Amino acid sequence: MTAERGAVIKGPDLFADNDFRPYVRISDDTHPFADEEAVYVPATTTRRSAAIPLAEEDFIPGGLPRETYVNPWTVATIRHADVHGEEGQLIDETIETIARATAGHLGVR
Repeated sequence: MTAERGAVIKGPDLFADNDFRPYVRISDDTHPFADEEAVYVPATTTRRSAAIPLAEEDFIPGGLPRETYVNPWTVATIRHADVHGEEGQLIDETIETIARATAGHLGVR
């Protein structure tokens, strides 16, 4: 499955002992291996001060069943073959906010 930038997908849980975890795709098609993989940040139900909350109005279409936050300081590369479904698509403003926050944690000013 190949998701677009801003897609909220169900991928392998790289951080806990669950079968799946939601992630937000932050890379676009300029990624060097865009045909094979993409860059994602994880979503969680754990509220943290630096996390970005996702609200119902952030999705067009789709959504998540519980209160969810994105951790922009945690970055993972996930192969398209390891994506097990799509939960929704974020609006442009929300994905830009997440991408800017991620870049800031990487030292981009």
